[in-house]
Order: sequence, then structure tokens, then C-alpha cells
Amino acid sequence: MITVNQFLDLSKNAKVQWAEARPEFPIVRNLVALIKPVTQRTSEYSNIGMGDTARRRNDGDDAWKGTLKQGYTKNFTQAEIAYQVDVTKQLRKFDKYDEIMKRMRLMKRNAERRYEMDVAGYFSYAWSSSYTNIDGETVSTTTPDGNTLIYSAHTCNGSSNTYSNEISTTHSPIDPDVLEALEEKFNGFLDEADGRGIPVIPNAIITGRHAPTRHMVSRILNPVQGFKPGTANNDANDFQDYKHIVVPYLDWNLQTEQRDSNKYRYCFLARVQDQDNPGLIVEESQGIEFEAPEQVFESSVWQFLTTALYDHGTVAANWIAGTKGDGSSV
Repeated sequence: MITVNQFLDLSKNAKVQWAEARPEFPIVRNLVALIKPVTQRTSEYSNIGMGDTARRRNDGDDAWKGTLKQGYTKNFTQAEIAYQVDVTKQLRKFDKYDEIMKRMRLMKRNAERRYEMDVAGYFSYAWSSSYTNIDGETVSTTTPDGNTLIYSAHTCNGSSNTYSNEISTTHSPIDPDVLEALEEKFNGFLDEADGRGIPVIPNAIITGRHAPTRHMVSRILNPVQGFKPGTANNDANDFQDYKHIVVPYLDWNLQTEQRDSNKYRYCFLARVQDQDNPGLIVEESQGIEFEAPEQVFESSVWQFLTTALYDHGTVAANWIAGTKGDGSSV
């Protein structure tokens, strides 16, 4: 029997088990999003342009005074997720220690799952303006220009120019030719502050866990002897610099927590972890933490809790291009 006198020892062991809990899948939110620590409940992210190009200076003249123009802004508001585990009197009386420790591990695992699902939603619903989460809330997935993340005519704050980050013609699921078509989209990206061309160099391919899609990307990036697969002349493979990021919940319906076959072949080319031109941001005031347990004397329950506080959103669209991989023109 686990007695009240053992409350502190149980709590210490519970925290150890919580800390050692393995997530369902490797954590990827820090690979696809820029995570920024914050101390305020609400904040505004201001997307400043990349600045104008340097000018020639004649001898004795003043230097060109570069200006930074205002792009779009994005408001963030911290929201909490929480997961509670109760250790009841009977769990203690009948010494269900292993079950209690499993609950501690699952507490962290399920909090990590929710955090990862929230970030995955921007890829899972890249062609939608919003979705309904497991709390029944409507989550906006639009970029600051008011369009879906993947769209044919993204707008700029200080210009009438537009740019596209989707393939406009019918095409196959991801293969070397489709990857090149996605790359070409990056050459047409614009500065959202003034509409100037700012070619972006992608550095990552993002997919879900759909096995045929994952393995095709692997064959593209790591073919035998470093050559492009399927080419008659064994052309040298120049795709090898991309990292492949598998977002586990990318092909899910995030309300029902079930896979959605329409999303199996979603594939994105992206520029991730760029401090000067971030695309997806998480503002975090508290990461996932184990909170001090409490004894509830009325019910004889010992309560254990895991919480986190964060918000997330896209602050631009000129960092990503995508394909549904279903043969359509998107």
C-alpha cells in the first residue's frame, strides 16, 4: 500500500518517469517552426521587409540610406494546454505502482502529441483557411495576406504584385520533376513588404508518414551511387542537400485524430529555421512542464498535472511551396 507518508517519494519518482517518457514520434516542431520565448500574454509580430538594394556611391557623395519597409503583422495570444492524472485511493491501496508510473509517462506523451498536432495543422490544412481542433475550436491557418498557406496569388503589403507557391498544372506525386517544379516556385517569391523579387533557397522537404511518399523522397535524396533515379544517363543527383522532415500528424484530421487519405501524398519544399525570414512561428511562454502535485482530501485523490502555454501561426508565405500529390493542379 502506498501511504500518505510516501507522497513525496512517489511525486519524485513520478517526475522522473514523466521526464523519461518517450513521445509517440520524434519531436519536429523545432525543425519546421521558429520557436520564440515570450513573457507577455499577447504580442504582435511585425514582418519587416528585406531592405532595398545597395546603390553605387560616387567619390565624396553620401551613402545611400537604405530603408526597411513594413510587411504584414501577426497577433499572438498565449493559450494553455493541460493534462491531468489522478492517483486514486484504490490505486494506492492496492499498490498499483506500475500503472501509476505509466500514467505519468502518458501524461507527458499526450501533451507532446497535442503540441505537435497544433504545429502540424499548418501543413495538414495548407489548402484550407481553417480547421476544427479536438477542443471544437476553429483554428485559422491563413497567412497574414488572408490567403491559404499554399495559394496561386499571394499578395504583398506594399505592392500590387503577387506570387504563387503552388504548381498550376496537373502533375504526378512527388518525383524529381515535381521537386524541380516546386524549386522553381521559390525563384518567383516576392518580398511581402514591397513586392520586389527575393529568390529564396529551400533547405527541407516536408512530408507525412505515408510510406510510398517517404520512400520516394528517400530515393530522390539518397539514390544508389548519388545519381538521379530513373534517368537514362545516370545524371548527377543535386538534391542531396535537402533534409527530409517527417511531420507525423501531417496527414491527420486533427479533430477526429484519424488519418485522412486525401492528405497522404502532401509534400512541401520549404526554407525552415531562417531567422530573417521565418514562415511559421511558435511563441512560447512556457514549454511542457510537470507541475507540483496536489492532495485533494475530499476525494482522497493525488492530482498530477502537465501544462504548456504557447501560440502559433504563419507570418508569411514566401518560405514554402507544396503539392497535394493527387494528380491535380495544386
